[in-house]
Amino acid sequence: MMKRLIYLILPVVVCLTSVVNAGYDIILISDANPPDVADGDHEDDTLVAWLEGLGYTVDTSGMGEAYREGENPFGDPAKLAALNSAGIVLVSRRTSSGSYDNDRKEWNELGNPLLLMSGYLTRGEGSGKRWGWTTGGSENASLTETGVSVMGVPIETFFDWSDSPTPGAAPGDRGVYLPLKDGTSEFDSSALVVATFDDYAMMVLIDEGTDLDALNGTADKYGIVGADRGFLAHWGYDSDLNYGDDDPRNRRANWGDFITDGYKEALDTMITTLIPEPATIALLGLGGLALIGTRKRRR
Repeated sequence: MMKRLIYLILPVVVCLTSVVNAGYDIILISDANPPDVADGDHEDDTLVAWLEGLGYTVDTSGMGEAYREGENPFGDPAKLAALNSAGIVLVSRRTSSGSYDNDRKEWNELGNPLLLMSGYLTRGEGSGKRWGWTTGGSENASLTETGVSVMGVPIETFFDWSDSPTPGAAPGDRGVYLPLKDGTSEFDSSALVVATFDDYAMMVLIDEGTDLDALNGTADKYGIVGADRGFLAHWGYDSDLNYGDDDPRNRRANWGDFITDGYKEALDTMITTLIPEPATIALLGLGGLALIGTRKRRR
């Protein structure tokens, strides 16, 4: 598989992912309303704008809770067609994990690449029983940011809490929820843990064909991964700030708050890495994140 070439070039190549972004289709699955809806939650507006600014085409029909299990996402022909036609399915951190787990097998076996941003949904038989990407649960990582590293190389910070209501701490009680560390939560042996945050898995690539039932010791519950999968955690931007105020201290938090350019580079690279074809340039990116951090420390 072409993705395997990542293993060889990660340490030495600078990020060039934006070359292949133009016009590529992403369907965004989010409980936040799409930008063209007048009222309601709009925490992912900045995510849509950022993706479009990179040249991606964003299908927002998956927003506004439209793909929750009660909305019959895999039984509605129009919704299923939207999922199947998208180049990549991007599942926002702004999703209630309990509203997506009854369709876990359908999400896992979907034949399109999928990038997940919610640590809650990675949970398997050990705790929570969501999508079964791991054998265990998830918990809130320390917010001291003692170490973000790509392939073992420390890089610049992914989160910046200096402008939060309590400077130095994530707003509200939701931090960065990640699969458990210390061997209590395991990925399939073929999965690649690209980056860690405070020693928790933060960026993970999972191969097409991974048997999640074999991983969790179950039968016909989680399914076999239908196309390459990625996980890149985001902090919990569902704290009750006042949306609409330009001051991040006074509004409801959204996707663009308290993340750095390093995080955005990581997300762009993960998306581009999952693009099936052409993928050669996409493979150049993840290692560049490590080089960026190394270069900045030497200045």
